[in-house]
Amino acid sequence: MSEVLLYGGTTEGRLLAERLSAAGISVELHVATEYGSYVMPKLPGVTVVTGRLNVEEMKQLGKKGFRAVVDATHPFAKEVSENIRTSLMTNEIPFYRLKREACREIDGSICRYENHENCARALSVTEGNVLLTIGSKDLKKYCLNEDLRKRLFVRILPGADNLENCEACGLRGRQIIAMQGPFTKEMNLALIHQFGIEHLVTKASGAGSGFAEKAESVQAAGIMLHVIGAPADEKGMSFAEVAAALSRLLGKQVDGSTHVEVSLIGIGMGPGQLTLEARQALEEANLVFGAPRMLEKLAAGKESYPYYLAEDILPVLVEKREHFSDGVLRTAILFSGDTGFYSGCEKIKSELNKNGFDKVKVYPGISSVSCLAARAGVSWQEAALLSIHGRMDQVGLKTRLIAAVEHYEKTFLLVSDGQEIQKVGALLTEAGLGDSEILCGFRLSYPDERLIRLRASETEKISAGGLCTCLIVNSSAHAARVVPGLPDEAFLRERVPMTKEEVREVSLCKLGLSEDAVVYDVGSGTGSIAVECALRSPGGRVYAIERKPEALALLRRNLDKYHLYHVIPVEGTAPEALQELEPPTHVFVGGSGGCLEEILQCVWEKNPDACVVVNAVSLETIAQMTRLLQEPQEFAGRHLSAEAVQLQVSRSRELGAYHLMQAENPVMIFRLRLCI
Repeated sequence: MSEVLLYGGTTEGRLLAERLSAAGISVELHVATEYGSYVMPKLPGVTVVTGRLNVEEMKQLGKKGFRAVVDATHPFAKEVSENIRTSLMTNEIPFYRLKREACREIDGSICRYENHENCARALSVTEGNVLLTIGSKDLKKYCLNEDLRKRLFVRILPGADNLENCEACGLRGRQIIAMQGPFTKEMNLALIHQFGIEHLVTKASGAGSGFAEKAESVQAAGIMLHVIGAPADEKGMSFAEVAAALSRLLGKQVDGSTHVEVSLIGIGMGPGQLTLEARQALEEANLVFGAPRMLEKLAAGKESYPYYLAEDILPVLVEKREHFSDGVLRTAILFSGDTGFYSGCEKIKSELNKNGFDKVKVYPGISSVSCLAARAGVSWQEAALLSIHGRMDQVGLKTRLIAAVEHYEKTFLLVSDGQEIQKVGALLTEAGLGDSEILCGFRLSYPDERLIRLRASETEKISAGGLCTCLIVNSSAHAARVVPGLPDEAFLRERVPMTKEEVREVSLCKLGLSEDAVVYDVGSGTGSIAVECALRSPGGRVYAIERKPEALALLRRNLDKYHLYHVIPVEGTAPEALQELEPPTHVFVGGSGGCLEEILQCVWEKNPDACVVVNAVSLETIAQMTRLLQEPQEFAGRHLSAEAVQLQVSRSRELGAYHLMQAENPVMIFRLRLCI
């Protein structure tokens, strides 16, 4: 035997059934329609019964020994609520009415009526098509007047009984719109325009019912809104009050607290690009956050805040959770574009979870990249994807952009406006990629969308404004080199010492660079090591430290040759020149100036996990390394661990009809790490 008799059919009723089930309280839930049963999830201890009951049947039901009765029916099911009350008049069983939070008042052209009969009489003397969004139960009252019936379009839930009611009232074909809500302002507007609606009829059903969205669409379309009743004055108890009362009565704790459900919604390229799933989540939200331009389009009529940073959003959520009493506070946070592509979504989700908001769901948007690919008729599964939106001056991004265009036939790029496209074109032209073709998509999906196709060398012609996505096509793209080992001839050299090709290869392999490495090249010379590191780590940074002016000038020329904007030349002597630099992940020492121990001390104070490779050519440097390894050393509270490789390279050279091997100077390569 169930403990609680619950008359449901609303979101609040379903939520109460879930909380009662979680508390171990058995429930017999009565819903009027098959649809009400369909949307109710299967819950332990909850029995769902379908069908409308009269007063006598309710009286018999009340005699089954329930310990409490809860009326969670729709605010406009006044007859049902009255029947429930009447059926319990001779029964001392505790009774609770669960009321719905009132919706906000919306200004505009609104006519109000006490009942459907009055509304139907008023509509019968009007002109123009009428959209009824009142369900199917009271349709007959609007179909008695034949002229009015011919002008009716009715939106109902897709249930067999609703369709039968429409048929019985003489409504046919295109007059019947069978759809499941909730419905956005845009969806309402689409139906208004599609069927030439001049009057929309609704019930003032309270918050979360879609009333606000209907009112907004009516305002936008300039038509009349006809409202039946005013259930905002309904008597009853809040969700928290009903839960507390049942807890006291049944001796089991029913969760009446407000749970916060957060939807992180990517709105795509514009408000019209929301997915159906995202629209529904936004429609159900009590609270909406986002940039002002998003709220203006998508949150009208809802409680909203122009915030998009976690530090601003979290205090509002905490406060609202404390004062909201309807069980679930549904919150939507809006993001432009797609939530997974250069979006603030990931950071906010992490901050929400850290602060105890763990019911978070992400709804991806339609990205401008996929849209532009569709406009161009190309795929993007093998393309490079980058964003310089507002970050064009970051040196590392410039290098990554050039590398992407060099090595990928297709590169998709998010930019802020036409001026950034001009900078992109100049950068690519300077790097010898001026023949690359750029397809620029401005304000994609908006009515003033523009597509402009030109070469990188022609971008000074761009004058269009607004957010833009670019597709850069380089038909001469070539696969990226994945191993170090540029030939010595690839560098400008003159009289500056340079680490030889084979030694560079082994040294770089010992360094074990990562893609985002922060590298010190100490004693950079021509910059051959710095160049090789930068080419292997396009997402990192390389600091090339050199004290000799003539070597520094040659270093800059080699960097310009390879367009390596993420290599920063540093003039000075180590370790002094290292003091102000960010902590390194990898360090190459090609020349220490006799200060090797001091350099190591400085490096490992910054990052004890940094990997250091030292090349020793002179006997003095080898002796210094030998002493370091023989005598116990401590750096940053750790012990030094090392491996050493002696590399002797001989290269062939022609001597008449013969090829002889000519030896290079032997090099000792030390790989140093600290261990606990």
